[in-house]
Parts: sequence; C-alpha cells; structure tokens
Amino acid sequence: MTSELVVTEQDGRPFTGLGSLVLRLIHPKTVGSQELGVSLCVMEPGGRVVRHRHAYEEAYYVLSGEGTMFLEGEGEIDLREGVAVYIPSNRAHGQSAGDRGLRLLCALSPPPVEGELPEILE
Repeated sequence: MTSELVVTEQDGRPFTGLGSLVLRLIHPKTVGSQELGVSLCVMEPGGRVVRHRHAYEEAYYVLSGEGTMFLEGEGEIDLREGVAVYIPSNRAHGQSAGDRGLRLLCALSPPPVEGELPEILE
C-alpha cells in the first residue's frame, strides 16, 4: 500500500548545509507536516556536523555507530547506539562521528524551513 504519508529513506530530501548528509523524511515538503520534522543524519567515519543553533527543539536518537556531541550547557556527550539527547531551542550543538560513522534519527518541532540555514557558530 502506498500513501502520500509514507516516506522511505530514498525519498528523503537531502540537506548538507551543516557538513553531513541529512535526509528530511517527515517534512512539509514530503508529507505536508506542520509541527513535526523527522530526519535521518548519516555521518561517514570522521564526519561532522558543525556547531549551530536554531529556534526549534530537536531530539536525537542514535541508531548505529558512535561519536561525540557538543551541547551548550552540557559539554561533550558520548553518542552510542541507544542514546537519546534532547536539544532545547537556541542551544548550540554539533557532533562528530567516530571510526564506525554515525546514524541519527532526528525529531524537530517545528520542522526547519527548507532553504533556511540555522545560525552557524564556527
């Protein structure tokens, strides 16, 4: 059964403005969502997402791999499979992948506006 509300990884809208590939899965441009975005961040070994901040809330869940996240007010956080991190709005954050790379499921509310970059801090 196919539906306009079902998205596969291959259907994700690619975004690379922060240094690593982000596939926007649930987004206004894919399913018409208004208050929720869900993305998959695919980081190659040694890859990184530059430190940045934005007005929307975000949560990460590590699907596979390992790495390190910087989160303003918390410092360095070890990322490994099964770890979830909540990122309040307007908190600087960024991450780097370890030797195995890193795959993160990201939930954002509201979803980012396509074409707009968050505030880059480095």
